[in-house]
Amino acid sequence: VMLDRIALDTPRTTRLAGSVAEGRITYMTRSLIFGFPDFTTVQALPVEGGIALAIHARQRFGAGDQGVNRARVEGWLRDLAQALAPTATIEP
Repeated sequence: VMLDRIALDTPRTTRLAGSVAEGRITYMTRSLIFGFPDFTTVQALPVEGGIALAIHARQRFGAGDQGVNRARVEGWLRDLAQALAPTATIEP
């Protein structure tokens, strides 16, 4: 739920498919200038003692994204760690 809020607070980002209840959501974030879509899928996976997140971010068009998808995901994880601190451990 917290990561969903963080993702949806990201400029130009919408939920494309899935839900928190399903445990899998794909978000679309459009680039500022041309509005090209990038997709980020987040899946909650049960592990001993809690859950792990599998996150896959990718551009829809072009051969490279100059690191914007990685930076977005790292920002989401930083924001999540701050929101959960000191109760959780976030590992890349």
